[in-house]
Amino acid sequence: MILILFRLYKFHRKPSHSNLKELPGVSIIKPLTGIDTNLYENLKTFFNLQYPRYEILFCVQEHDKELIDLLERLREQYPHVESQLFVGSLSQKLSGDKSSKSGVTEIRNPKIFNMLPAYEKAQYPYILISDSGLMMHENTLYDMVMCMTDTVGLVHQMPFTCDRKGFAGSVEKVYFGTQHARMYMTINLVGINCVTGMSCLIRKECIDHVGGLRAFGHYIAEDYYIAYEVAKQGWQLRVASAPAQQNSGEYSVSTWIDRMVRWCKLRMRLSPLAYLEPLQECFSSAILAGLVTNYLFEWNALVVAACHILIWFILDYLMLRITQGGALPFSKFEFAIAWLVRELSSFYIYFKAFTGSSTIKWRGKEYRLGSGTRAEELTPSPSPPPAPSLLVESSSSSMSTSSSSSSSSSSTNSISPVAGPHILSSSLSTKQPSQIV
Repeated sequence: MILILFRLYKFHRKPSHSNLKELPGVSIIKPLTGIDTNLYENLKTFFNLQYPRYEILFCVQEHDKELIDLLERLREQYPHVESQLFVGSLSQKLSGDKSSKSGVTEIRNPKIFNMLPAYEKAQYPYILISDSGLMMHENTLYDMVMCMTDTVGLVHQMPFTCDRKGFAGSVEKVYFGTQHARMYMTINLVGINCVTGMSCLIRKECIDHVGGLRAFGHYIAEDYYIAYEVAKQGWQLRVASAPAQQNSGEYSVSTWIDRMVRWCKLRMRLSPLAYLEPLQECFSSAILAGLVTNYLFEWNALVVAACHILIWFILDYLMLRITQGGALPFSKFEFAIAWLVRELSSFYIYFKAFTGSSTIKWRGKEYRLGSGTRAEELTPSPSPPPAPSLLVESSSSSMSTSSSSSSSSSSTNSISPVAGPHILSSSLSTKQPSQIV
C-alpha cells in the first residue's frame, strides 16, 4: 500500500515551473538500427518536444538507405529543430580498439559504439540517451530536466509501454505496470542503483570525468555502470515523474520472454540477490504465507494462499491503473488472463536464466557474459565491406554559389565523400531550436 501511494505521488505530481529561458540545453542521442512499423511516429514525437533548447543526434548503426531516407524526411519536415545524422559500420573497429597497448578500452557493446560519434559532437551539458523504440510526450523532457536539481546527476524513466493491440501488448503492459514497476520503484525508493538505460538524462560532465562513453564499452549492462559512476561522484539518481513509453512495432510473447531471460541473466551477473527473485513472486510468496501461518497459527493454508493471491491481484490492478494514468486499453477479464500468463511464465523465465548458458543474443549478435556483464562476442564478424561513400553537405547557407567557385577543393561550400563512421549534416542543423509556444 505504501508503494502504491508513492507511485500515485510520483507519477501524478506536477513539476515546479521555471524560467524556460534559463533551462540548460539537452543533446538527445538516438541509437538506431533497422526500421519497424512505429519508428517514424516514435521519432516524430522527439521533434515536437516543448523545450526551448535541444538537439537530436541520430546514430545509424550501419548504412541503411531506407532508414537514412526516413530520417532525412523528418529533418526536412522539422527544419527548426537542431539535428544531425551519424552513420557508421560496426564491422569496422575504431582505431586503437584492437590493441590494449594503446590504453583505449575495447568496445564490445554495439550500442556504445554506435553512440560515440554523436556523444563527441554533443554541444549541450545534458545528454539524453533514448532508445529507438520509445515515443515521448511533448512535456516529458521538460519534466525530466526539472528533476535535475543541483544535487542530481542522472534522471531515468521507469519502463512502461504504450497502448498496443494484441495479447502480447497486454502481457507487456501488465508486466511493466505491475511486477517490474513494483520492483523498480521499491529498489529506487530505498536508494539502490536500479537504472534502465532506455531513457536517461545525464550530466555530460559525469561521463566526461571517466573518459566518456568509451569507458563503458566492454559492458553489456552499460546503464548500471553509468549510474554507478554518477553516484560514485556524489550525485543523486532520480526517477522521472513520467514513465518511458515503449512503442516498438515488433513484439510478441516469445520475444518478451527472450528479453526477460536476457535481463535476468544480466541481473544475476550484477547481484546475487537476483537468485532470490522467485520468492517475491505472487504464487511462491502465497505458498510460503500459507505454510508459515499454518505452522504458527494453524490457519488453513489454502485459504491464506487464496486470500493472498486475491489481494495481490487487486493491488496489481490498482498499480497498473496508476501507472497508466487513465483507463486501460483492455477489459478486467483480459487483464486477469494477461496477469496469470505473466505470473506463471515468470518461473519458466527464472528457470531458463538460472540453468541456461551464460550467453545472450542482443542486437543480432551473440555474447558470452563474464563477471559484471563483461561481454565476449561469439558471433564471428564478417570481413568488412567497402565503407559506403556518403555525401556530407556543408552547413553553410550559400550552397548555390557559381560552378567556378565550387570546383575549388578548399571551398567551404564543397561536397566531399567521407568513409567510415561519419556525420551527415545539412543546413537544417543551423536553424534555431524550437521555442515553447
